[in-house]
Amino acid sequence: MFADEQALEEMIKKDDQLAYEFYEMNVPDDPGDLAFGTSICYPCKVGNEYFMTKGHFYSVLETAEIYLCMKGKGIMLMENLEGDWDYKVLAPRQMVYVPKRYAHRSINIGREPFIQFFCFRADAGHDYGTIETKGYRKLIVEKDGDFAIIDNPKWKR
Repeated sequence: MFADEQALEEMIKKDDQLAYEFYEMNVPDDPGDLAFGTSICYPCKVGNEYFMTKGHFYSVLETAEIYLCMKGKGIMLMENLEGDWDYKVLAPRQMVYVPKRYAHRSINIGREPFIQFFCFRADAGHDYGTIETKGYRKLIVEKDGDFAIIDNPKWKR
């Protein structure tokens, strides 16, 4: 998932760090139910690219989601299949609405764990395969001590 595969391999050989984890409540996945939980993205970089979640679309594309930042500082990167993309910077007590039809990924741009609460329709299902195949159009990297958004050289149409 990281652009600099060589830097990733070197990092794994040196210290196989945990990039993120999530905790989801086991609830029924019937229409009308809500799934919710927390995600934790740890502070680190692969090369100059910040640690991030894998990111996904929902199998039911007409699914929106909300996130509430509980700790840390991060970015929610979003894009849809039609080519539109957006991002939101989050700090504690700030929320983001991820619209229907948007893939989304959390990125830690801070120095402490980036912890978020999330909630979405329980019957949505997850589509990780599209991101595994295509990647994201944009990358969030560190440049001159701050984050920068660049085009992903590996993105596939």
